[in-house]
Amino acid sequence: MEKALVLQAVIFGARAWRSVWYYLTYMADAVPSNKVLVVTSSQTLRALLELVIEEHGIEVQFHETAKEGLDYLKAHTPRAIVLDDAIEIDPFSIASRLKMSRRLREVPVVLLTTDGDERTKLTAEFARVDHVISKPVDRKAFSNILRHLPQQQPSA
Repeated sequence: MEKALVLQAVIFGARAWRSVWYYLTYMADAVPSNKVLVVTSSQTLRALLELVIEEHGIEVQFHETAKEGLDYLKAHTPRAIVLDDAIEIDPFSIASRLKMSRRLREVPVVLLTTDGDERTKLTAEFARVDHVISKPVDRKAFSNILRHLPQQQPSA
């Protein structure tokens, strides 16, 4: 059933996203996680982010597709979510829907984008993305975001 929801979201767009959003909002009994969720298919970007995140003593959970990331979010509430703009589903749509979820609205969303122009920043602001970082990723800027993450959530 969950695979069908994500497949519908990819094929049919906004209407199907309502099903995914409903599940994430009301049906998931999520376990608080002290990990940062990263969704990217780039192995180079993954290696850099893993190095920077682990330097801060934070665990990281990687997924290569948006579907895998959404599956993870059904059962976990991470400290932060990092989305690469190269994933197969529009990261602005994902961020916007995540921010509509009662459970996930306070989780910071970081978007890694190839376009750092004003249009991208405005779209990110509209989607309620907390931070936009242009690629190639500036280690200092990303480290600064990690330093200011909310404290670890208590275990359930």
